[in-house]
Formats: sequence, structure tokens, C-alpha cells
Amino acid sequence: MELETLRKIRGAKDLVEEVIDAAALQIGEAQRVMTRKPYALLASVPPLATPVRAIEEAHLYAVDGVYFAIRLGNRLFGLIAGLALDRLEAHARGKPPP
Repeated sequence: MELETLRKIRGAKDLVEEVIDAAALQIGEAQRVMTRKPYALLASVPPLATPVRAIEEAHLYAVDGVYFAIRLGNRLFGLIAGLALDRLEAHARGKPPP
């Protein structure tokens, strides 16, 4: 594979990785905002306030965990793809792979 092609693939990989990371952050924040509204409504009923807040907190921890896992998987994929591209680049240059 040509070095210029590898450079373009690496750039595309970096862009996709950044887009997924930014999207996961934004979507996660939007979901947190939307999630709070029904819980706030339910928490306004005095007998339900305490359990609703506990359930809301658990729900938000779960949501945060999902988006953290997405971002972590994205970074892991980016690292693996970067290593593969490093090996291809070394091969294209005629050097031993790193």
C-alpha cells in the first residue's frame, strides 16, 4: 500500500474516532437532560420523592456507564487500528514492523 494512501486512511481513522467520541459525549449529555424531566415531575410528589431520586441516580449511573463503554471501545479500536496502520507503513517503507 502506498504511503499517501496510508496517511489518508490514518487521517480518516482519526476523524471517525473524534466524531464518535464527541457524539457519545453530546448524546449522553442530551440523554441526561431529557431523563431528568420525568424524574423531576415524579419527585414533586412527596411520598415518591426519595425513591424516585434513588432510581434517577441509578439510571444516570447506568447511562454514564454505557457512554463511557462506547468511548472506551472507540479508543481501543483507534489504538488497534493505529497499530495496524503502523505495521502497514513500516512494510511500505521496507522496515521491520514496530
